[in-house]
Amino acid sequence: MKNNLKEHRFFLLLFALILFNISLSVQYYFLRNKENHRVTEVIHFQNAASEKKMVEETHPYQLRVYYPVTNYPTFNQAIDARIKSHIENFKKEIASSGVQFNQSYTLDILYREFQKDSYISYVFTIFQDTGGAHPISFYDTISYDTETNQIVTIEDLVKENPKFLEIVSKSVREQLSKNQKIVSYDMMMEGTLPKIDNFNMFAMTEEGYLFFFSPYQVAPYSSGKFQVLVPYSLF
Repeated sequence: MKNNLKEHRFFLLLFALILFNISLSVQYYFLRNKENHRVTEVIHFQNAASEKKMVEETHPYQLRVYYPVTNYPTFNQAIDARIKSHIENFKKEIASSGVQFNQSYTLDILYREFQKDSYISYVFTIFQDTGGAHPISFYDTISYDTETNQIVTIEDLVKENPKFLEIVSKSVREQLSKNQKIVSYDMMMEGTLPKIDNFNMFAMTEEGYLFFFSPYQVAPYSSGKFQVLVPYSLF
């Protein structure tokens, strides 16, 4: 009886050790995959004279940032300021949350390029893991008029057409209401009210204005990010 009890305890201990090793392996696997995360966006170089790359791999974070260098100094200054701001905010958030020895913090920034006539737009996708409940991926955008050498903002578009926000809001709502990932009608309606803050992430494409919505604006985090094209013909 005693031998059977010893064997039973032995197998329980062995089983517990196996589970512990499996747990460590799984944690290591997800940690490595999180560190190697790449935002799946296509990088274009049509209007970029070159590209800047910033890579920092030092405990407790990994930082991988890519952004364009154009032929327009004013545009480059604005892009540099955006990138610098995202990096500084990332590092401040890490410092304020308290660094954990076994935690790997990550910041990835990649971009896409769009063009319409004299306008160039860059859309930055920022993947950030600062040790919270889950990582988050969100958008930042910037547009430029190469003829006037000025940054184009949502305020500029509203000045040109006072009904701009109303037209955009109506079109975006119609399209999102058909999207199965929209699980909260009230959240979508609130996040698409005809207000400047709701539509300040955009790109000017060949087909129309492409608006970008980060997690929590029109749907919960689990639904992800959204982008909606509003054709120029509506204006």
